[in-house]
Amino acid sequence: MTLSNKILEIKLAFFTGLSYLIEKSASLFFNYPNNPGMPISEPSDPAKKAIVNYLSNLPVHLTTVPPLAVPRTLTEAFFGNYPLLMSIQRNFYEDPIQGYYNFYVLNYQNIFFLPDWLSEWIQINFEISVDASPLETIRHALFVGLLSFLILLDFRMKLFWFLTINPYTRPWIYLIAITDWIFEIISGFVPVILGLDLSATIMLTFVGRLTDSLNHLVFTMPFLPSEGVPGRMVIKDELKDVIMFRYLPSLWYTHPIPDKLREFWYTKRQDILRFMETNYGQLKIDFLPDRILKEMYEQEQIKDSVMDNVNNLSTEVISQVSEPSIKLINFSFDYCLNLFDYVSNNINQIIT
Repeated sequence: MTLSNKILEIKLAFFTGLSYLIEKSASLFFNYPNNPGMPISEPSDPAKKAIVNYLSNLPVHLTTVPPLAVPRTLTEAFFGNYPLLMSIQRNFYEDPIQGYYNFYVLNYQNIFFLPDWLSEWIQINFEISVDASPLETIRHALFVGLLSFLILLDFRMKLFWFLTINPYTRPWIYLIAITDWIFEIISGFVPVILGLDLSATIMLTFVGRLTDSLNHLVFTMPFLPSEGVPGRMVIKDELKDVIMFRYLPSLWYTHPIPDKLREFWYTKRQDILRFMETNYGQLKIDFLPDRILKEMYEQEQIKDSVMDNVNNLSTEVISQVSEPSIKLINFSFDYCLNLFDYVSNNINQIIT
């Protein structure tokens, strides 16, 4: 193999691996190939056109970043208002037909969800079902952390205007250590336009958009995001577009229901337990808590053991009763045969 062929083989392997990586990432995060992506022309299919028109008529979830200058404390008066997380709320409701864990969220153009595989992995491995407060805590921590980092980036840029401050002296050098690494990474990819380095502007925009996107993220536990059904609902005398999650979550059918939730049904909400057993009992789902199922299994084992002992005892009794009877039958049969032989011999002697 020549050197040129070897280089060509390496190129083909690289492009094949890169193509697989991009396709795999697109399928995991962007629902490829079912998601056609951003249209480059007006869709001709009536169904696709209806979807585009529906999405374009949805409202936009607005957030106030930066927040309105309405200070409520002395600290806010001097340093400004701190942005608050303005997430889209889940509205739970109970229905005698749909069940007890239905909820809806207002539908927006910029709303988004976790991928199905990631939502399923979180629910199964961390037993996060109806109560998504751990995820809400993580989101709030990320929001505060990204926002604090954004403030540090902004302050680092403002240091260029203070010529009397040497940023490479303490305590300013700590700020440089926290922020400059990301500017150095971005500057390698962003070109300089008319002598202006746009890396700082692009970085601030990226971090700001990433921080703001946490406001539009909705957790769908115990459902998967793909189980949502778009619809309309009258809310406060207004007809609004919503996404509804109803009936039995698919993960409760394909995987065991979290034991804490089943324990809650058994001890505090018997009405939910009865509803689940009545409407979904044919699916052979375990709605009782593990401790009750364990007790039932142990009782069944004891019952089977007792029945085996009774059957063995009955067999022994029957065997003990049958042995003398069999001996008596054999003795009688032998006696009859001997008697028949004796009579036959005597008759033959008389005849002769």
